[in-house]
Amino acid sequence: MSSKRASTLAGAAALAVVAAACYVTTVYATESPSPAAAGQSEKIDSKVIGEGDDHIVIELKDKRRVSLKYADGKGLVERHRAAGGGDWSAPRTVHKTKTEHCQGIDARAHRGTVTVTADWGLYCSDGEPPQESVAAVGTGHLTAWDTDLTEGFDGWPPAKIYDGGDEVRFVDKRWDGTTTLTWKKGKGFGEPSDVYKPIPEHLVGSWEAEDGSSRVTFEQTSKGKRPSATVETLKGAQCVGSGPVTEKSDDSVELRDFTVEKGKETKNCPPELYETFFTAPDADGPLKLMELGDPPKPLLSYGRSDGKG
Repeated sequence: MSSKRASTLAGAAALAVVAAACYVTTVYATESPSPAAAGQSEKIDSKVIGEGDDHIVIELKDKRRVSLKYADGKGLVERHRAAGGGDWSAPRTVHKTKTEHCQGIDARAHRGTVTVTADWGLYCSDGEPPQESVAAVGTGHLTAWDTDLTEGFDGWPPAKIYDGGDEVRFVDKRWDGTTTLTWKKGKGFGEPSDVYKPIPEHLVGSWEAEDGSSRVTFEQTSKGKRPSATVETLKGAQCVGSGPVTEKSDDSVELRDFTVEKGKETKNCPPELYETFFTAPDADGPLKLMELGDPPKPLLSYGRSDGKG
């Protein structure tokens, strides 16, 4: 069983290129708690026997061996061998593609559940980002594999295996949150779920520039949605747009992208991306738009316009 998606993660991956990756948590969850959260720990009982840029061989707890290899012009090929040795199985294509492969394959297992992550992309072996990323899970006699293909994504980290091999999670941790792809025995892969890092609560709401030129409104993260800022002009040329924001510190946020929805770009709509940030000491403000520097330079001051201060 396989699934394919044009990556909903592509935007996050592109933004992550310009920000340091970090582990983040939040109280907003998009599905039931993981086995780990319920007190069950991740389990891996396989070991790597051999590996290189284009292959990996692992030994399972029951002494069976599994080989995964990039086959030029074919994709990802799997073979396995019984615990007592003997002949390897006939090659089986786990993922079919003619795209150039990246360097390295990860494979690990617990109680006969074997997980794999592999990537392909033009010039990927020279360091370019992947264009195709596959998460795969095989069980039992390994005669069939469940696969999930994501396009335009930097690739899944190694899998985490829980519940005696009945559940597998591929977890991508980024500057703004995490995306989790879950496989369950008997069900296969589900859709990826997102959890985003919240911004400081006292910034949430609307703020109006003291010169009356514009208004900025911050929205908190919610189920499957990043925190965001909406900027609208109140004087002069119309500009209304929004973009995701991320916490810079306990009292500041940065605008990471911006899309104009009405009118056209004008002064501070949007503020200069990656060169400015918003900060406020508390819910009473003032909120200030600052230009990065040593020290930062104030560009515009805002007061509360929603009565939350």
